[in-house]
Amino acid sequence: MRIVLSLLLAVTLAIPTPALAGNNKNKGNKAHGAPGTEAPATDALTILITATERSIILGYVSEHGGSLPGAPAPAQPLPPGIAKNLARGKPLPPGIAKRYLPDGLEAQLPPRPGYQWVVVGPDVVLIAAATGLVVDLIRDAL
Repeated sequence: MRIVLSLLLAVTLAIPTPALAGNNKNKGNKAHGAPGTEAPATDALTILITATERSIILGYVSEHGGSLPGAPAPAQPLPPGIAKNLARGKPLPPGIAKRYLPDGLEAQLPPRPGYQWVVVGPDVVLIAAATGLVVDLIRDAL
């Protein structure tokens, strides 16, 4: 019986945290790690963008006039239907145009093995590289 319980515990702990993020039903800013708020207890296992990462990203964007260097055009808002589907625990909407962070900004951020930073419209998004699930995002960063 102990072996079965140990195996069950090991399997439960091996489940990737982005898979658990889809169970989050909270819709407010607290679920998106807004400054000055803490994530609800149900998000304890979910990787969130830290305050340090948020500060680095927003500082870099403000230093470069509200856009990212090398971008062909300023970020345009996403259509409402696509913006609504860009949420934690969901995959990136199919066919959505995404860009990657500039190397200078990426180098300033702490490494996140297994995760990838992308820019979708005016939002900076952290996704699980293997699944494409949105782990967290900074809305209207650009």
